[in-house]
Amino acid sequence: MTDNYSLQLASLANPEKRAEIVLYLKELAAEDPEEVWHKERERGLVSGIDQIFHFFFDDNDFDEDAIGESLLDVEEAKTINGVKALLDEMLVDLPKGDDAAFVSHHLWPRLRTKAQEAQSAFETRS
Repeated sequence: MTDNYSLQLASLANPEKRAEIVLYLKELAAEDPEEVWHKERERGLVSGIDQIFHFFFDDNDFDEDAIGESLLDVEEAKTINGVKALLDEMLVDLPKGDDAAFVSHHLWPRLRTKAQEAQSAFETRS
């Protein structure tokens, strides 16, 4: 089996992690992420805002140390950190919030826009 990564992505130590980044950004950018998460849970997957927080904060840092691992350069680290900053700001208001609470939070539209921009930037370079 061969992976069909561009030459630039083939240089990454973990291009699969980069693909995961794009998938999570798509969830955050979705018009109705709750519907996406519901459908994924129906398929037996673990999905929702908790999973997004685990991915971006617990499982990965996506700082400059991730350059060459799953990120191509400092700009990508800054892009992801912009998304993470909004998620973190929302978490301050909603420390025990569920999917619905986050999606209805006043910062969600800004997060969605930031995630769309990040998704587009990552896909353009993939």
